Amino acid sequence: MQNKEIELKFGFDGDARNLHQVFANIGRVSGETTLHLDNTYFDTDKRDFFSFKAGLRIRIADNYSEQTLKVKGESAGGLHKRSEYNIPVERNTKVPDLSLFPQEAFPAGFDTESVQKELKPVCNISFERKLFNFEILDSVFEVAYDHGIIKVADASYPLNELEIELKESSVKSDELLNLFSILCSKLAENDIPLLLEPFSKMHRATLLQERNKNVVDVTELSNADDLVSHISKQISLFEQMYGLYLISLEANLLSFVLTQLKELICSLKALKRRNYYAFLPMQREPVEYMDDLKVIIRLLKSFYRRCNVVYKKMSRARLKENIDRYEELSLEIRKAELHSKIFLIPLKLRQLISLINK
Repeated sequence: MQNKEIELKFGFDGDARNLHQVFANIGRVSGETTLHLDNTYFDTDKRDFFSFKAGLRIRIADNYSEQTLKVKGESAGGLHKRSEYNIPVERNTKVPDLSLFPQEAFPAGFDTESVQKELKPVCNISFERKLFNFEILDSVFEVAYDHGIIKVADASYPLNELEIELKESSVKSDELLNLFSILCSKLAENDIPLLLEPFSKMHRATLLQERNKNVVDVTELSNADDLVSHISKQISLFEQMYGLYLISLEANLLSFVLTQLKELICSLKALKRRNYYAFLPMQREPVEYMDDLKVIIRLLKSFYRRCNVVYKKMSRARLKENIDRYEELSLEIRKAELHSKIFLIPLKLRQLISLINK
């Protein structure tokens, strides 16, 4: 019933028909299948599940139906770790039965009985999923390409997503970040067109409903004890702001993204100057990371420059009240992201700073 998901999740901007062959060039692939999945997500008017970063759904597939609770975990650089509870249900089930989930799945003090009475559908996410197994680096992954749409009451959001979930591995748990970092490098080397998608499907759907409540908490930055901790928090803040921009396509949010990018680049330059030692787990000899850091800084600077050009175009469009041009300009942001392979950077940076001995 309970699974621990560990997966990479990115946007995909290419032709999925040759994905099987592209992955076959990197490792061993097998077992290709296609599923049609219809998902209805539930919450209350008070957003009881969204408030503790959980997703509650009923999924109807070709050959099964289930209710699922995904609870808060870690989400960083495209790498998602969270607990998932799946319960088989009848295909005509209209509302999830919270009593079927174990009590430990909910936060302390969560009143399942009262919440049960207030549950209602908040969005529908339907998509076709292409699946195959992928073996590399002494590990087995399940690769899933999802193509469809997120629908809420008055808005929609296209869904083109690639998920790579770890199923089996001989790699130790404290080395998983490095495993996924290496895998991302191999994806980049084969020019798979991947994009950042910082938020889950359910999170995106909720933000579509509440665009006027898109708030990012920046107070954590002031609580950083040192440069390395500060950089870690800056990465998270960039991902949050960029995720919000992708939903809203607002020029104001893009300006916040640019500010955060500029500050992150400055912090990484400071890190380069300090030249801290870095060590792999259980190793005494320091590892060289300066070349990687220089590449990351160069790619971020390239992305910043391209985004800044687009932001100026957005500002001019706003002055002319040509808001319809925002969506067109957002495609230029995505092109800049692909050009600079930004999908690599948050995970690579977290892997790098995890090795630094301050």
